[in-house]
Amino acid sequence: MRVFDELDLEARPLLGATLATLALCGAVALGSRGGRWLDPALLGYLLATLFACFGVAYRYFSWIERPATRMYFKHTLRTLLSLRAIKAVPRMAVLALDQIVLQRFIEKRSLRRWGAHALLAWGCLLGFAVTIPLVFGWVRFTSEGLDATRYQAWVLGFPAGSFPLDSFMAFCSFHVLDLAAVMVIAGCVLSLIRRKQDEGDSATQRFDLDLLPLVLLIAVSMTGLLLTASEKWLQGRNFATLSFLHELTVILLLLGLPFGKLFHVVQRPAQVGVTIYKAEGEAEGRLPCKSCGIPFIRANQRRDLEALWKVLELDGARHGGTVHHLDLCPQCKRRLVAKAQGERLHGAFDPFATIPVYAEPIPDSTSLKA
Repeated sequence: MRVFDELDLEARPLLGATLATLALCGAVALGSRGGRWLDPALLGYLLATLFACFGVAYRYFSWIERPATRMYFKHTLRTLLSLRAIKAVPRMAVLALDQIVLQRFIEKRSLRRWGAHALLAWGCLLGFAVTIPLVFGWVRFTSEGLDATRYQAWVLGFPAGSFPLDSFMAFCSFHVLDLAAVMVIAGCVLSLIRRKQDEGDSATQRFDLDLLPLVLLIAVSMTGLLLTASEKWLQGRNFATLSFLHELTVILLLLGLPFGKLFHVVQRPAQVGVTIYKAEGEAEGRLPCKSCGIPFIRANQRRDLEALWKVLELDGARHGGTVHHLDLCPQCKRRLVAKAQGERLHGAFDPFATIPVYAEPIPDSTSLKA
């Protein structure tokens, strides 16, 4: 435990990350037939992927340890393990299509932002879907026949069909990563242009969090395309050097994955559970504000927020002795703040000059400090 304190590591997330990494090692060993089908040229990618798995799992478990996030996860698990889960499957499928595949939540903000994000997301997912099985030894290709004119595909050690080297299937198999690289480069360029033109993004962006991931993605994609160019049109010249540079950029990207902005790709699927939570709260109904009477907060959210406040030791906010701070709508809370400020300034200004007065009186604000 002393080592954990010195490294600022939490025990439970560390245990979860260790178990996740060991499980992945077991899956690699099982899928590659005890390491028999692992490609030695891809060993660096494999080690970097295992490190990225540990880092992502540790950060993810640390994120779940937060009281608010843990509450959402418990609710989602209860929904999935209940009888309602069968009825919720179609809705969850629609939500996953909308939130993860189509990502329409970004389209509502800006069509250009959505285009850049979609190209980046789908390009990266396509690239990982191809490279990870190859690195783990789950998928491999061997030449077939004496003239080596056909390729045999293997999945988890079992034959999965063959195809001629001059077929459309072979062309797609050999160039799918080039397509992913072009998509990623296009998405990165659109993102950089938007960040340059948007004054808000330009003022708040940081190189390590906002620009460095884009630079690494462009470097990975460009070096990958150069490998294809070297093999296709340069008779393999400088292929070894380009291969080393590509491996270096990929390793740097994987090592930075748990610590940078790209981590939100791992967090995004949890949004499906949040959406279900909100929908169930809307079905249950909203509670009215105890000052103005306007419904504003979902009943399940009100219960969970009060439980969360107790965990965070914030359960002392009450007004008038009976009204909890959570029972007031945002507008009435602002009225309380304005009223408290007016009392502190001994009536130097009228805080209610532009705020409508409701039929029911606002609770006493003496417990709210300005």
